[in-house]
Amino acid sequence: MHCDQGRGCMILEQQMQNKLPIPGKTNFDWYLFYAMAKDYAGKPMCEVGIGDGGSSLTLADLTDKLDLIDSWHQTWVKEPVQDIYEQLKHPAKFIDSKSVDVRPKQVQKYKFVHLDANKAYIDVYDDLCFYSEHCTGLICVDDYLQSMWPEVTRAVDDFVHRTNWNRILIGNHQVFLCKKKETPALQDIIMNFPVVIRHREVYFTYGDLPKDKLFEKFMKCKNNKEYTWHRTAYTRINKANED
Repeated sequence: MHCDQGRGCMILEQQMQNKLPIPGKTNFDWYLFYAMAKDYAGKPMCEVGIGDGGSSLTLADLTDKLDLIDSWHQTWVKEPVQDIYEQLKHPAKFIDSKSVDVRPKQVQKYKFVHLDANKAYIDVYDDLCFYSEHCTGLICVDDYLQSMWPEVTRAVDDFVHRTNWNRILIGNHQVFLCKKKETPALQDIIMNFPVVIRHREVYFTYGDLPKDKLFEKFMKCKNNKEYTWHRTAYTRINKANED
């Protein structure tokens, strides 16, 4: 897996050097997020729930066609995020609204949607219903299987049960939904990572991790979310190699 031409992974590189905010994800989930979104590089993408801008910036590395939706009514502040985009000269469109209040005319057809705003069941479910109507590719839902936000998982599972969207990949605390059963990035992950496949859903398990330069860069990036087995295993293996 390699970086595209154009921006040349400038934004992603700056994130890895801690010069720009990084996603509130584990390093492993961050890699999966980038890898799965990269299938749609250059296509319209959307993030709902911006926070300090970390996840959106990873998407901004892949596309100029980026809509950012947030009401900024919690602890996050819009101006620092907007300043970063202005400094990068990135034409992201800011839509200042609660996700449930967004109207169809404000959005477009997206290839990749990242949902990381609401955590209550009805709001997550409503977000999935609305944004799935405006997505022809992949939806990533953050905080899936996160013990702090159990209603996110319930909403996703009910949505999948009632629609033709499928859970195709489950990470540490995120899930990828698609109407298709497989994507190019998912095929690559299945071939190179230790996974278990049940009912066409891909989960990670114990085993050897790939010796891929980009993957290693993600795993080595300084991040305060270092508690997963995959990062622990990666650190242990590399320490053994150094010894």
